[in-house]
Amino acid sequence: MSDSTSLSVMHDLELAFLQDVAPRYLNLARPPHGLKIREWKNRSAVPLINKLHAGLSGLKRRSAQVADHELVWLEGGNAEGPSVVLFHGFASNKENWLSLVPFLLKQYRLYVLDLPGWGESEFNPNLPYGLDDQVARVAAWMDDHVQGTAHVVGNSVGGLVAALLAGRHPELLASLCLMNPAGGKGEQHTVFEAGLKEGRNPMIVESLAGAHTLMSLAVHNKAIALALAPMMAQDLISRRHVNRHLFHQMFVNAPNPNGPGMAANRSKTLIMWGKEDRLVHYTGAFTYQAIIPHADVILFDGVGHLPMVEIPIRTAKVLQEFWLG
Repeated sequence: MSDSTSLSVMHDLELAFLQDVAPRYLNLARPPHGLKIREWKNRSAVPLINKLHAGLSGLKRRSAQVADHELVWLEGGNAEGPSVVLFHGFASNKENWLSLVPFLLKQYRLYVLDLPGWGESEFNPNLPYGLDDQVARVAAWMDDHVQGTAHVVGNSVGGLVAALLAGRHPELLASLCLMNPAGGKGEQHTVFEAGLKEGRNPMIVESLAGAHTLMSLAVHNKAIALALAPMMAQDLISRRHVNRHLFHQMFVNAPNPNGPGMAANRSKTLIMWGKEDRLVHYTGAFTYQAIIPHADVILFDGVGHLPMVEIPIRTAKVLQEFWLG
């Protein structure tokens, strides 16, 4: 197989899920409400959560203007240690990593970002939020604010952003970990993925019951799912119009096929996945491995979409073994 043919095959794999799901979703799903998006004001309880955990974790809230966004992140840990950057997923925020943080603080310098448009980072309804746009913003932030090259870990959509980042900005990464990343077409659709093809999207939460539905899809441990739903409901419901807009943006603004993709990644790479993931089918791990052949794969039995929430100690151990190996 020639290099050009090989790259074409890789490109097809990278876009397979998007090409399968996006057209039907965009045709059938309720479109974003322009006026409500523009009127939205962020009234998140996240700042209060930060105040409560700051004394325990030692992480400090940072903010800066990066390109076209004011970005917010948590930073702390070992000032002399290797840098670790953590990217959250869709409908989430930097606080998703707080269960994992205590097990990394002593050895690593942590940078836990609210992706542009999410959490406390700025959302601007007049700007695009395609994957290319997000990767460019994240790269600019890392270049300006992260010390040296970093071990980058991305969960869900954050994993998709991280995978593209590794292909386009290899100089920023010491290694890459994709944790239940979005975008890899599995051997079958989950209930969530099948629903997208019918225009249904549990990521867009309209009520407390909707928050319970989303958490039950994301987290295999029922007790954790029940505890998280009421904690996250207010934020999810408040952001529902923004979240619908951001989801559409990902599908409408597909990655540029002429630029470097995930297959250009040469960083040491680990793909980890909870096999009970009901949002993104775990066999997507092997699609990602086909795109990044040098990647290792580890699968967790009895774990869902958020290993860092369900099994933080084990997740931290696997990450540290990977970084030191």
